[in-house]
Amino acid sequence: MTGTGVPRHSVIELEFGILVYPPRPEPERAGGNRRRGRWRAVWYEDGERQQCQSVREEKLAAELERVKVRLEADAPNMRRSGADLIAHYLDPDRLPVDERWSRKHAHTQRRLCERFAAPVIGAVPCQDIKTWHAQQIVNAAPTAGEGDRVHGMLSALVAAGIEGGYLTSPRLAMVHWQAGDRPLPAQRVTVAGESALWVDPGEVPSDGDIGKLGRALAGGRHGERDELMASTAAYSGLRWGELTALTIGQIDAASRVIKVDRKVIEVAGHLYIEAPKGRKCRKTIYPRLTPDGYPLAERLAVRIEQARAEQATGINPLGLIFPSPKFKLWRSSNFNRNVLQPAYAAACWRDGDGCGRWTWHSLRHVFCTTA
Repeated sequence: MTGTGVPRHSVIELEFGILVYPPRPEPERAGGNRRRGRWRAVWYEDGERQQCQSVREEKLAAELERVKVRLEADAPNMRRSGADLIAHYLDPDRLPVDERWSRKHAHTQRRLCERFAAPVIGAVPCQDIKTWHAQQIVNAAPTAGEGDRVHGMLSALVAAGIEGGYLTSPRLAMVHWQAGDRPLPAQRVTVAGESALWVDPGEVPSDGDIGKLGRALAGGRHGERDELMASTAAYSGLRWGELTALTIGQIDAASRVIKVDRKVIEVAGHLYIEAPKGRKCRKTIYPRLTPDGYPLAERLAVRIEQARAEQATGINPLGLIFPSPKFKLWRSSNFNRNVLQPAYAAACWRDGDGCGRWTWHSLRHVFCTTA
């Protein structure tokens, strides 16, 4: 754009429908001075008429270059702030109903955005967000593991921003966590050709170790029920949330089949019932006797009848197989503190410092290894 040789009353038409009006001659003011005219540009963006003006032609040209970027990419939201971009990313209506995030994932993404993204780009116009902003977001994570989670959030945020017309460059997601002067995690060594789902045999408790944990749990307040819970986890493959949500109607004792169609999750201190992981229901089986000789099928059948009686009297309205002491849904923190930790110590699953290689989730690996 240049005004050289352009008549003062003409209109300069640029690409994308941008019209530029050169300055008009201004009348003389007192003292013989003339007020400098202004360059003015008009265009339509997101269906609305927009304009800008400047005394200097070069300044107007620079602003119009930014306008062209938005118009060419059909990205009118680039004028909005990073806070608006984050709000768009977290908006449930951004996704189709059957593709919406779970409560837990939505809570995690909100936490990551509030802690890492908002302080860096919240007040920055989306068109001014650069790769160094993205790098700053990821580097704010204290550890490499958290950095991976922040990068996952950032990558999804950039993709949503491009799709929603807030951003144009996919390079914003091409960053990684940088340790700087922070300690590096030990590099993981794997076996060539080994599946990413491989579980080292040392991370799977033996049948004897499961028996020890069960007997340690049996010594607690609700011992037989807790022992049954551990054996069910180990030899049916149910996850923690699936076990605590397990009800009478999900178990077919005659065929020893469990229908897994729900789980319990805890988000910000609240418990919710949701579909299983990945919103995928399944059926699983369990044995009559465990390898350590525990009569799993018989004990589970007895517990089903107990739960029916509890439900009939109203003390266990949900018909939970493994309720908390007050016949409500268990919170994992309460179960871990009041039930598991003492049992871990008694079964030698933990050393004097409270360290050990097995956790409750290790029980699921038993089923996935032997089924």
